[in-house]
Amino acid sequence: MKSAWKTLTLVLPLLAACGSAPQPENAPADPAAETQASPLTTPTATVRFFTGWTQEQRGAIVRGGQLVVEYDLYRMTDCHNSTYAGQQAWDTLASVRFLPGGQLFSGSVKQATGSTTFVNKPFVVTVPTDATSVETWFFTSGRTCTSRYDSNYGANYPFPVEAQSPAAVVWAGDWGGSLSRDCAHRDGMEDPIVIDSYVMQRACKWVDADVYVPGVTDVATARPELVQAQVEFSVDGGPLQYKWLSYQGRVGNNHRWRWDLASEPLAYTTWAQYAYAFRYSTDGVSWYRIALGAGPAGGATRTVQRAF
Repeated sequence: MKSAWKTLTLVLPLLAACGSAPQPENAPADPAAETQASPLTTPTATVRFFTGWTQEQRGAIVRGGQLVVEYDLYRMTDCHNSTYAGQQAWDTLASVRFLPGGQLFSGSVKQATGSTTFVNKPFVVTVPTDATSVETWFFTSGRTCTSRYDSNYGANYPFPVEAQSPAAVVWAGDWGGSLSRDCAHRDGMEDPIVIDSYVMQRACKWVDADVYVPGVTDVATARPELVQAQVEFSVDGGPLQYKWLSYQGRVGNNHRWRWDLASEPLAYTTWAQYAYAFRYSTDGVSWYRIALGAGPAGGATRTVQRAF
C-alpha cells in the first residue's frame, strides 16, 4: 500500500505556489504545463535565496540563456527531521515560471549526502525565447511534517528577463579601499597589503575597484545585478576560490565593487598569504580580470600578507 507521503511526492512537481513562507499556503488554480530543465550553457545568471528571507540576482537573465536558482534549505527547516526507515523523507522543490508564455520548470534544490545529511543543489533552466519576466517559489514537504510554501506571501519572487545580453566589460581598475580606523575609502591600494595586529584588531579591512560597462554603469538607473563581480583568491597556494563582491554605488561612469576582508577567517585560521584578483562579467562566462596588471588578463595576483 502506498503511503500518503509517497503519493504527495509524486504530485509535487505539478504544484505552483501563491503564498507565503514559513506559513502554510494554498497552491494556485491554474499552473502551466511543466517542462524539463536543460543543461547549463551561456549566458548564465544566478538568483540566490538566503536565510533571513533575503534574495539577490547576479547577472542578467537573458532569453535563450541559463538561469541558476540557488536556495538555502535553512529558509524552511520544518521538514528536516522527517525520516522513514532511517532515511530522509522530505524534499524542497523550486518552481520557475516564465511570462507571458507560462512555461513552468520544477525540480529539487536538495542533494542528500548521507542518511541524515544534505546540501543545497542548484536548479538550472533554459530561459524561453519569448520571456519578458520570471517568477519563482519553493515548496517543502515530508512524511512527518507540515508542508510549507516560500512564495513571498503569494506574490512569488519576480525577476525581469532581458531580450539580449548587456554589453561586455570595457574597463576595470582604480584600486582603493580602507585599512584604517575611520573606515573611509582612499584611492590606491598598496601591494602587498600587510595585516598586522593593529589593522587586525582596530581597522576596517576592505579592497575595492571600479568597472565600466557601456549602457549599464553609466546610466541614471543603477542595475548592479547586470554586472557579475567576484574576487578570485587562494590561501597559501591552495585551490582558487571565488566570492561575490558587494556593490558600493556609482563613481563617475563606473560601478564600484568591494571585497570585505573582515568576512574572511583571518583571525581564527592559520595562513600566511592570500593571493587575489578581481574579475567582472556580464554573461557569467567571459571574465575581465584585474590584478597587478590591467584587464582583461590582469597579470600576476595581488597579495595580502600576515604580520601578527
